[in-house]
Amino acid sequence: MKKAFEVFPSEKFDFTDRISGAKITQLTSYKCHSHHAYFTNNGWWDNGKRLLFTSDRGNATNLHSIEIESGEISRLTDFGPSDKGMGFPNDVNPTRPEVYYQKSKTLYALNLETLETRPLYTAPEGFHMGGGLVSADGKYVFSGLSEDLSDRIYTNMGAAYIGFRETFQAKPDCRIIRIDTEKGGAEVLWQDNCWIGHINPSPTMPTCMTFCHEGPWDLVDHRIWFMDTETCKPVMLRPRKMDGEKIGHEYWYADGVRVGYQAHKPGLGSYFGVIDYDGKNDFEAPCVPFPSPDHIHSNDFNLIVSDSGKSIKLYRYNGKDFDEARVLCMHDGSFFYGSHHPHPRFNADGKHILYNSNCSGYCNLYLVEVPEDVAALPKVVDVL
Repeated sequence: MKKAFEVFPSEKFDFTDRISGAKITQLTSYKCHSHHAYFTNNGWWDNGKRLLFTSDRGNATNLHSIEIESGEISRLTDFGPSDKGMGFPNDVNPTRPEVYYQKSKTLYALNLETLETRPLYTAPEGFHMGGGLVSADGKYVFSGLSEDLSDRIYTNMGAAYIGFRETFQAKPDCRIIRIDTEKGGAEVLWQDNCWIGHINPSPTMPTCMTFCHEGPWDLVDHRIWFMDTETCKPVMLRPRKMDGEKIGHEYWYADGVRVGYQAHKPGLGSYFGVIDYDGKNDFEAPCVPFPSPDHIHSNDFNLIVSDSGKSIKLYRYNGKDFDEARVLCMHDGSFFYGSHHPHPRFNADGKHILYNSNCSGYCNLYLVEVPEDVAALPKVVDVL
Protein backbone atom coordinates (compact mmCIF):
# COMPACT_ATOMS: atom_id res chain seq x y z
CA MET A 1 0.00 0.00 0.00
CA LYS A 2 1.30 3.45 -0.91
CA LYS A 3 2.29 5.64 2.00
CA ALA A 4 -0.61 7.83 3.09
CA PHE A 5 -0.42 11.60 2.87
CA GLU A 6 -0.40 11.70 6.66
CA VAL A 7 -0.51 9.09 9.42
CA PHE A 8 -1.96 9.64 12.88
CA PRO A 9 -1.26 7.39 15.85
CA SER A 10 -4.15 5.62 17.51
CA GLU A 11 -6.70 7.88 19.16
CA LYS A 12 -9.00 5.12 20.30
CA PHE A 13 -9.89 4.23 23.85
CA ASP A 14 -12.48 2.03 25.54
CA PHE A 15 -15.06 3.00 28.10
CA THR A 16 -18.20 1.56 29.64
CA ASP A 17 -21.60 3.04 28.95
CA ARG A 18 -23.05 4.66 32.05
CA ILE A 19 -26.54 3.20 31.52
CA SER A 20 -26.12 -0.24 29.95
CA GLY A 21 -22.56 -1.20 30.85
CA ALA A 22 -21.85 -1.94 27.18
CA LYS A 23 -18.24 -1.71 26.00
CA ILE A 24 -17.71 1.25 23.67
CA THR A 25 -14.59 2.05 21.69
CA GLN A 26 -14.17 5.68 20.71
CA LEU A 27 -12.25 5.43 17.45
CA THR A 28 -11.35 9.12 16.91
CA SER A 29 -10.63 11.95 19.32
CA TYR A 30 -8.85 14.61 17.24
CA LYS A 31 -10.19 18.11 17.95
CA CYS A 32 -12.17 18.47 14.77
CA HIS A 33 -15.26 16.85 13.31
CA SER A 34 -14.93 13.27 12.05
CA HIS A 35 -17.83 11.09 10.91
CA HIS A 36 -18.63 7.88 9.10
CA ALA A 37 -20.79 7.78 6.01
CA TYR A 38 -24.58 7.68 5.82
CA PHE A 39 -26.00 4.46 7.24
CA THR A 40 -26.85 3.00 3.80
CA ASN A 41 -23.22 3.34 2.65
CA ASN A 42 -20.56 0.73 3.31
CA GLY A 43 -17.24 2.21 4.43
CA TRP A 44 -15.67 -1.07 5.60
CA TRP A 45 -12.79 -2.50 3.54
CA ASP A 46 -9.79 -4.84 3.78
CA ASN A 47 -12.12 -7.65 4.90
CA GLY A 48 -13.62 -5.47 7.59
CA LYS A 49 -10.26 -4.62 9.15
CA ARG A 50 -10.38 -0.98 8.09
CA LEU A 51 -13.03 1.71 8.00
CA LEU A 52 -13.28 4.86 5.88
CA PHE A 53 -14.39 8.13 7.40
CA THR A 54 -14.36 11.86 6.67
CA SER A 55 -12.40 14.22 8.91
CA ASP A 56 -11.71 17.98 8.97
CA ARG A 57 -8.17 17.74 10.38
CA GLY A 58 -6.00 20.72 9.47
CA ASN A 59 -9.11 22.75 8.60
CA ALA A 60 -9.52 20.70 5.42
CA THR A 61 -12.02 17.99 4.59
CA ASN A 62 -10.32 14.73 3.58
CA LEU A 63 -10.99 11.02 3.40
CA HIS A 64 -9.32 8.91 6.08
CA SER A 65 -9.03 5.22 6.91
CA ILE A 66 -8.66 3.65 10.35
CA GLU A 67 -7.22 0.21 11.02
CA ILE A 68 -9.61 -1.01 13.70
CA GLU A 69 -7.19 -3.26 15.64
CA SER A 70 -4.25 -0.86 15.91
CA GLY A 71 -6.22 2.37 15.70
CA GLU A 72 -3.75 3.87 13.22
CA ILE A 73 -5.35 6.49 10.98
CA SER A 74 -4.24 7.28 7.41
CA ARG A 75 -5.21 10.31 5.35
CA LEU A 76 -6.03 9.15 1.82
CA THR A 77 -6.66 12.46 0.04
CA ASP A 78 -4.69 15.69 0.04
CA PHE A 79 -7.10 18.59 -0.08
CA GLY A 80 -6.41 21.90 1.62
CA PRO A 81 -8.55 24.50 3.38
CA SER A 82 -9.33 26.26 0.11
CA ASP A 83 -10.73 23.13 -1.55
CA LYS A 84 -14.51 23.37 -1.46
CA GLY A 85 -17.34 21.15 -2.55
CA MET A 86 -15.88 17.91 -1.23
CA GLY A 87 -18.19 14.94 -0.90
CA PHE A 88 -17.25 11.46 0.32
CA PRO A 89 -20.11 8.94 0.02
CA ASN A 90 -17.60 6.30 1.26
CA ASP A 91 -19.24 3.37 -0.49
CA VAL A 92 -16.51 0.82 -1.20
CA ASN A 93 -16.50 -1.13 -4.45
CA PRO A 94 -17.37 -4.74 -3.49
CA THR A 95 -14.97 -6.22 -6.07
CA ARG A 96 -11.81 -4.17 -5.52
CA PRO A 97 -10.30 -1.68 -3.03
CA GLU A 98 -11.74 1.42 -4.63
CA VAL A 99 -14.01 4.19 -3.41
CA TYR A 100 -15.54 7.26 -5.04
CA TYR A 101 -15.64 10.90 -4.07
CA GLN A 102 -16.94 14.13 -5.49
CA LYS A 103 -15.04 17.40 -5.80
CA SER A 104 -17.17 20.27 -7.03
CA LYS A 105 -19.07 18.75 -9.97
CA THR A 106 -16.74 15.83 -10.79
CA LEU A 107 -16.83 12.24 -9.51
CA TYR A 108 -13.44 10.57 -8.97
CA ALA A 109 -12.35 6.99 -8.31
CA LEU A 110 -9.74 6.49 -5.58
CA ASN A 111 -7.69 3.31 -5.32
CA LEU A 112 -7.39 2.64 -1.59
CA GLU A 113 -4.07 0.82 -1.93
CA THR A 114 -2.19 3.00 -4.43
CA LEU A 115 -4.10 6.28 -3.78
CA GLU A 116 -4.32 6.75 -7.54
CA THR A 117 -7.27 8.91 -8.57
CA ARG A 118 -9.20 8.94 -11.84
CA PRO A 119 -11.92 11.38 -12.94
CA LEU A 120 -15.02 9.49 -14.04
CA TYR A 121 -17.75 12.02 -14.74
CA THR A 122 -18.54 15.73 -14.54
CA ALA A 123 -22.09 16.92 -14.01
CA PRO A 124 -23.53 19.25 -16.65
CA GLU A 125 -24.12 22.94 -16.04
CA GLY A 126 -27.32 23.69 -14.21
CA PHE A 127 -27.24 20.51 -12.11
CA HIS A 128 -25.90 19.37 -8.76
CA MET A 129 -24.64 15.80 -8.38
CA GLY A 130 -25.29 13.78 -5.24
CA GLY A 131 -24.72 10.28 -3.97
CA GLY A 132 -22.35 7.67 -5.28
CA LEU A 133 -23.19 4.09 -4.33
CA VAL A 134 -21.77 1.09 -6.15
CA SER A 135 -23.56 -1.77 -7.90
CA ALA A 136 -23.15 -5.28 -6.49
CA ASP A 137 -20.86 -6.28 -9.38
CA GLY A 138 -18.67 -3.19 -8.96
CA LYS A 139 -19.22 -2.05 -12.54
CA TYR A 140 -21.20 1.12 -11.90
CA VAL A 141 -21.68 4.00 -9.52
CA PHE A 142 -25.28 5.16 -9.26
CA SER A 143 -25.74 8.84 -8.61
CA GLY A 144 -28.31 11.58 -9.04
CA LEU A 145 -28.48 14.90 -10.83
CA SER A 146 -30.71 17.60 -9.41
CA GLU A 147 -31.62 20.89 -11.02
CA ASP A 148 -29.73 23.84 -9.52
CA LEU A 149 -32.36 25.99 -7.80
CA SER A 150 -29.92 28.24 -5.96
CA ASP A 151 -31.11 31.34 -7.82
CA ARG A 152 -34.58 30.79 -6.34
CA ILE A 153 -34.19 28.82 -3.11
CA TYR A 154 -31.66 29.14 -0.30
CA THR A 155 -30.80 25.67 1.01
CA ASN A 156 -28.59 24.19 3.69
CA MET A 157 -29.86 20.65 4.07
CA GLY A 158 -27.11 19.78 6.54
CA ALA A 159 -28.26 22.44 8.99
CA ALA A 160 -31.75 21.42 10.09
CA TYR A 161 -32.95 20.89 6.51
CA ILE A 162 -33.15 24.56 5.54
CA GLY A 163 -34.97 24.74 2.19
CA PHE A 164 -36.25 21.17 2.41
CA ARG A 165 -39.96 21.90 1.91
CA GLU A 166 -39.27 24.59 -0.69
CA THR A 167 -37.16 22.21 -2.80
CA PHE A 168 -39.87 19.57 -2.61
CA GLN A 169 -42.51 22.06 -3.74
CA ALA A 170 -40.35 23.29 -6.64
CA LYS A 171 -40.42 19.86 -8.36
CA PRO A 172 -36.86 20.08 -9.72
CA ASP A 173 -35.65 18.26 -12.81
CA CYS A 174 -33.94 15.19 -11.34
CA ARG A 175 -32.16 12.31 -13.05
CA ILE A 176 -30.73 8.97 -11.97
CA ILE A 177 -27.43 8.27 -13.71
CA ARG A 178 -25.19 5.23 -14.04
CA ILE A 179 -21.44 5.89 -14.19
CA ASP A 180 -19.02 3.27 -15.51
CA THR A 181 -16.33 2.63 -12.88
CA GLU A 182 -13.79 1.54 -15.51
CA LYS A 183 -14.40 3.74 -18.54
CA GLY A 184 -16.11 6.70 -16.94
CA GLY A 185 -18.97 8.54 -18.57
CA ALA A 186 -22.61 8.27 -17.59
CA GLU A 187 -26.01 7.42 -18.96
CA VAL A 188 -29.35 8.69 -17.72
CA LEU A 189 -31.57 5.86 -16.47
CA TRP A 190 -34.55 7.89 -15.27
CA GLN A 191 -35.75 11.50 -15.33
CA ASP A 192 -38.63 13.13 -13.52
CA ASN A 193 -39.75 16.57 -12.42
CA CYS A 194 -39.80 15.43 -8.84
CA TRP A 195 -37.16 15.63 -6.16
CA ILE A 196 -35.34 12.28 -6.24
CA GLY A 197 -32.98 11.10 -3.50
CA HIS A 198 -31.53 8.12 -1.63
CA ILE A 199 -30.46 6.14 -4.70
CA ASN A 200 -29.54 2.78 -3.15
CA PRO A 201 -28.38 -0.22 -5.21
CA SER A 202 -28.97 -3.72 -3.88
CA PRO A 203 -25.82 -5.21 -2.30
CA THR A 204 -26.38 -8.54 -4.10
CA MET A 205 -28.39 -7.87 -7.29
CA PRO A 206 -26.34 -5.72 -9.74
CA THR A 207 -29.25 -4.29 -11.72
CA CYS A 208 -31.60 -3.51 -8.83
CA MET A 209 -31.99 -0.32 -6.86
CA THR A 210 -34.39 1.70 -4.78
CA PHE A 211 -34.78 5.47 -4.76
CA CYS A 212 -37.20 7.83 -3.12
CA HIS A 213 -39.33 10.83 -3.88
CA GLU A 214 -37.85 13.23 -1.37
CA GLY A 215 -39.82 15.65 0.77
CA PRO A 216 -42.06 15.62 3.86
CA TRP A 217 -43.05 11.98 4.29
CA ASP A 218 -46.76 12.75 4.62
CA LEU A 219 -46.81 14.97 1.52
CA VAL A 220 -44.81 13.08 -1.11
CA ASP A 221 -46.91 11.24 -3.69
CA HIS A 222 -45.04 8.02 -2.90
CA ARG A 223 -41.80 7.44 -0.99
CA ILE A 224 -40.05 4.17 -1.95
CA TRP A 225 -39.53 3.18 -5.59
CA PHE A 226 -37.86 0.08 -7.01
CA MET A 227 -36.17 0.03 -10.40
CA ASP A 228 -34.43 -2.68 -12.41
CA THR A 229 -31.86 -1.00 -14.63
CA GLU A 230 -32.51 -3.52 -17.40
CA THR A 231 -35.99 -2.05 -17.92
CA CYS A 232 -35.70 1.34 -16.17
CA LYS A 233 -39.37 1.32 -15.24
CA PRO A 234 -39.82 2.43 -11.63
CA VAL A 235 -42.54 0.71 -9.62
CA MET A 236 -44.01 1.65 -6.25
CA LEU A 237 -42.69 -0.32 -3.31
CA ARG A 238 -44.95 -0.37 -0.23
CA PRO A 239 -47.69 2.07 -1.35
CA ARG A 240 -49.36 4.22 1.29
CA LYS A 241 -52.29 2.33 2.82
CA MET A 242 -54.00 5.16 4.68
CA ASP A 243 -54.22 8.95 4.59
CA GLY A 244 -51.43 10.64 6.49
CA GLU A 245 -49.24 7.54 6.66
CA LYS A 246 -45.50 8.27 6.64
CA ILE A 247 -43.04 5.81 5.09
CA GLY A 248 -39.29 6.30 5.02
CA HIS A 249 -35.68 5.55 6.00
CA GLU A 250 -35.65 2.60 3.63
CA TYR A 251 -32.52 0.46 3.33
CA TRP A 252 -31.53 -2.94 1.92
CA TYR A 253 -31.09 -5.93 4.20
CA ALA A 254 -27.79 -7.79 3.91
CA ASP A 255 -29.41 -10.35 1.58
CA GLY A 256 -30.00 -7.62 -1.02
CA VAL A 257 -33.50 -8.96 -1.62
CA ARG A 258 -35.49 -7.38 1.20
CA VAL A 259 -35.95 -3.69 1.99
CA GLY A 260 -36.49 -2.45 5.54
CA TYR A 261 -38.34 0.76 6.36
CA GLN A 262 -40.31 2.69 8.96
CA ALA A 263 -44.05 3.27 8.85
CA HIS A 264 -45.87 5.81 11.01
CA LYS A 265 -49.63 5.32 10.95
CA PRO A 266 -52.06 7.98 12.23
CA GLY A 267 -53.75 6.71 15.36
CA LEU A 268 -51.92 3.39 15.25
CA GLY A 269 -48.34 4.31 16.07
CA SER A 270 -44.97 3.31 14.63
CA TYR A 271 -44.04 0.12 12.77
CA PHE A 272 -40.95 -1.57 11.42
CA GLY A 273 -41.56 -2.97 7.97
CA VAL A 274 -39.91 -5.26 5.46
CA ILE A 275 -40.80 -6.02 1.86
CA ASP A 276 -39.20 -7.97 -0.98
CA TYR A 277 -37.87 -5.98 -3.93
CA ASP A 278 -40.73 -7.28 -6.09
CA GLY A 279 -43.39 -6.08 -3.67
CA LYS A 280 -44.07 -9.50 -2.15
CA ASN A 281 -43.92 -10.68 1.47
CA ASP A 282 -44.75 -7.29 2.94
CA PHE A 283 -44.72 -7.57 6.72
CA GLU A 284 -44.93 -4.97 9.48
CA ALA A 285 -44.77 -5.20 13.25
CA PRO A 286 -45.53 -2.46 15.77
CA CYS A 287 -42.78 -0.89 17.82
CA VAL A 288 -42.61 1.95 20.29
CA PRO A 289 -43.20 5.45 18.82
CA PHE A 290 -40.08 7.29 17.74
CA PRO A 291 -39.23 10.76 18.93
CA SER A 292 -38.02 12.55 15.81
CA PRO A 293 -35.51 12.60 14.23
CA ASP A 294 -34.35 9.00 14.05
CA HIS A 295 -32.63 6.52 11.77
CA ILE A 296 -32.83 2.74 11.78
CA HIS A 297 -30.64 -0.04 10.41
CA SER A 298 -30.42 -3.83 10.55
CA ASN A 299 -28.97 -6.78 8.70
CA ASP A 300 -32.35 -8.53 8.87
CA PHE A 301 -35.69 -8.28 10.69
CA ASN A 302 -34.52 -9.91 13.92
CA LEU A 303 -32.70 -6.99 15.52
CA ILE A 304 -33.02 -3.32 14.60
CA VAL A 305 -31.06 -0.33 15.86
CA SER A 306 -32.33 3.24 16.23
CA ASP A 307 -30.72 6.52 17.29
CA SER A 308 -33.79 8.54 18.28
CA GLY A 309 -33.48 10.79 21.31
CA LYS A 310 -30.13 10.56 23.11
CA SER A 311 -29.53 6.81 23.02
CA ILE A 312 -28.66 3.98 20.66
CA LYS A 313 -31.55 1.54 21.06
CA LEU A 314 -32.10 -2.08 20.06
CA TYR A 315 -35.43 -3.66 19.13
CA ARG A 316 -35.68 -7.46 19.10
CA TYR A 317 -38.37 -9.15 17.04
CA ASN A 318 -40.14 -11.83 19.10
CA GLY A 319 -42.15 -13.48 16.33
CA LYS A 320 -45.17 -11.17 16.66
CA ASP A 321 -43.95 -7.66 17.35
CA PHE A 322 -40.90 -6.01 18.86
CA ASP A 323 -39.87 -6.19 22.50
CA GLU A 324 -39.67 -2.94 24.36
CA ALA A 325 -36.77 -0.78 23.23
CA ARG A 326 -33.51 -1.49 25.06
CA VAL A 327 -30.69 0.99 25.66
CA LEU A 328 -27.49 -0.29 24.08
CA CYS A 329 -25.63 2.91 24.95
CA MET A 330 -26.03 6.66 25.20
CA HIS A 331 -24.84 8.68 22.23
CA ASP A 332 -25.78 11.98 23.93
CA GLY A 333 -25.35 13.81 20.64
CA SER A 334 -27.38 16.42 18.81
CA PHE A 335 -29.11 16.19 15.45
CA PHE A 336 -28.49 19.77 14.36
CA TYR A 337 -26.08 19.10 11.51
CA GLY A 338 -26.68 16.20 9.13
CA SER A 339 -23.23 14.61 9.18
CA HIS A 340 -23.28 14.64 12.99
CA HIS A 341 -26.38 12.47 13.22
CA PRO A 342 -25.50 9.15 14.89
CA HIS A 343 -26.55 7.14 11.80
CA PRO A 344 -25.97 3.79 13.54
CA ARG A 345 -25.36 0.70 11.45
CA PHE A 346 -24.46 -2.91 12.18
CA ASN A 347 -21.21 -4.31 10.88
CA ALA A 348 -21.37 -7.38 8.65
CA ASP A 349 -21.42 -9.99 11.42
CA GLY A 350 -23.87 -8.01 13.55
CA LYS A 351 -21.59 -7.99 16.60
CA HIS A 352 -20.86 -4.26 16.64
CA ILE A 353 -22.68 -1.04 15.83
CA LEU A 354 -20.90 1.98 14.41
CA TYR A 355 -22.23 5.45 15.18
CA ASN A 356 -21.31 9.15 15.31
CA SER A 357 -21.68 11.47 18.28
CA ASN A 358 -20.78 15.10 18.96
CA CYS A 359 -21.17 14.68 22.73
CA SER A 360 -17.54 15.77 23.23
CA GLY A 361 -18.08 19.01 21.34
CA TYR A 362 -16.61 17.51 18.19
CA CYS A 363 -18.19 14.76 16.16
CA ASN A 364 -16.34 11.45 16.53
CA LEU A 365 -16.75 7.77 15.61
CA TYR A 366 -17.75 5.09 18.11
CA LEU A 367 -18.02 1.31 17.95
CA VAL A 368 -20.19 -0.48 20.53
CA GLU A 369 -20.45 -4.20 21.19
CA VAL A 370 -23.84 -5.89 20.82
CA PRO A 371 -24.41 -8.29 23.75
CA GLU A 372 -25.53 -11.85 23.12
CA ASP A 373 -28.51 -11.34 25.43
CA VAL A 374 -30.22 -8.16 24.27
CA ALA A 375 -33.02 -8.76 26.78
CA ALA A 376 -30.54 -8.13 29.59
CA LEU A 377 -30.12 -4.51 28.52
CA PRO A 378 -32.11 -1.88 30.42
CA LYS A 379 -35.48 -0.85 28.98
CA VAL A 380 -35.76 2.67 27.67
CA VAL A 381 -38.91 3.24 29.70
CA ASP A 382 -37.08 2.35 32.91
CA VAL A 383 -34.06 4.61 32.56
CA LEU A 384 -34.95 7.57 30.32
